[in-house]
Amino acid sequence: MICVPIVGPSMSKAQEQIASAPAVADILELRLDLIADPDLNVLFDSASLPVIATCRSKIDGGQFKGQEEARIQLLRDALRADYVDIEVSTPRELLQPFLEGVDPSKIILSYHDFSHTPEDFNPLYDAMCELPGDIIKIVTYARDLHDNLKMFDLLKRAKQENKKLIGLCMGDLGEISRVLSPLFGGFLTFGSLETGQESAPGQMPAKTLKDIYRVNTARSDFKIYGVIGNPVSKSQGYLVHNKAFEEKGSSDIYVSFRVDNVEKFFHGYKDFFSGLSVTMPAKEQIIPLLDRIDETAGKIGAVNTVVKEGSDWVGYNTDCSGAISALEACTTLQGKNILILGSGGTAKAIGYGVKEKGGRLTVTYNKNKERGESLAKELGCDLVYARDAGIRPIDVLINCSPVGMSPNVNESPFPARDFKEGMVVFDSVYNPLETRLLREAKAAGCTVIPGSELFINQAARQFELWTGQSAPIDTMREVLLKKLKG
Repeated sequence: MICVPIVGPSMSKAQEQIASAPAVADILELRLDLIADPDLNVLFDSASLPVIATCRSKIDGGQFKGQEEARIQLLRDALRADYVDIEVSTPRELLQPFLEGVDPSKIILSYHDFSHTPEDFNPLYDAMCELPGDIIKIVTYARDLHDNLKMFDLLKRAKQENKKLIGLCMGDLGEISRVLSPLFGGFLTFGSLETGQESAPGQMPAKTLKDIYRVNTARSDFKIYGVIGNPVSKSQGYLVHNKAFEEKGSSDIYVSFRVDNVEKFFHGYKDFFSGLSVTMPAKEQIIPLLDRIDETAGKIGAVNTVVKEGSDWVGYNTDCSGAISALEACTTLQGKNILILGSGGTAKAIGYGVKEKGGRLTVTYNKNKERGESLAKELGCDLVYARDAGIRPIDVLINCSPVGMSPNVNESPFPARDFKEGMVVFDSVYNPLETRLLREAKAAGCTVIPGSELFINQAARQFELWTGQSAPIDTMREVLLKKLKG
């Protein structure tokens, strides 16, 4: 189930949120500590969905400003709700009437820790199981990605014991628990009605949980895929891959892992996932952890896709094939004068593919001449200072630099005066969809290829490597373009 918190701050705002919630929610949580002067009768009468009532003290991450007795009385007045959530930290003399004098199916007994996640959940869980109450809720703050694994183990235990548990990790590093908790048997997960209406750190929009991750879809079995790197918050992989799984009728799911220590992550999570997308800075760091890598990834020296093949973890590079497919849809590369702007990992991957296709390649450098010289030597091609690139004959221009990427959308890595009609201009940047480079190239009569084509092609190849099925590439393209166009 998806629970949407109603956060006010006024009664009128709370009523508006209650009216909007059924589009994305299965159940509501009335955060009475966040609603000024809450009128319980009006709030309950406004709700068409089941309701959890809670009122959090500051020690448990809430905003209730009155005395503890007044907070508890508000919860007692709220007992007409479907559930009342009360913290196990509540003084025992105030908590006891809820444990003894109320139908236990109404009570959610909760524990919150906004500072960290304990090494072992079991003592806490065992103690809470001994108290009356139908549902246990344990929510902690993730300071390490591995904290989620502890929570998932607890959820699996509760499922085996037929105990209703809400188990989540807060914060950016706990985001995956909000997606995966229901899949491991969690009673519900929380999602905000809109961005900016979160009731806890790391909460994502309920619409994302429902429409993209499909957390309410019954899954008897599923595999987990994801992207690793840092940052990953801007990656659109979760969007296209989850849509592809949905299109294929698959129960599999794709999430984002913000990873700083690739080795620690891989050893801790390798029994948890079935395949990975790999972004910077992990594309080179992942290689020594794998059993083998394919020939193209080996020559490029970077892996952007990890696949479980039997008992082996195998690395591939689909950036190269994704870019070449996008280019060859518009032009042949054999014998063409091809200029790549940039000398980083993307330039290396695409440059390798261009050389394989017989293109006459030149790469550029801007501030880092040494890196440019290294790349030119490795690819066996010419090197030119970026500012002088326009004086050379160019049939195909490929931008592999981040120039022009959001939020710096008014920048371009190539002067408009140097475009020539008939050139093919390919920008690896896909956000925004149409960069300044592409706008100016199109105005000059060039054929333009947006970076979205590279992204979609490489993602489609990843999907095929993971699943052994053809990728629904048109559907993947459609969902990405819709997102990028806003």
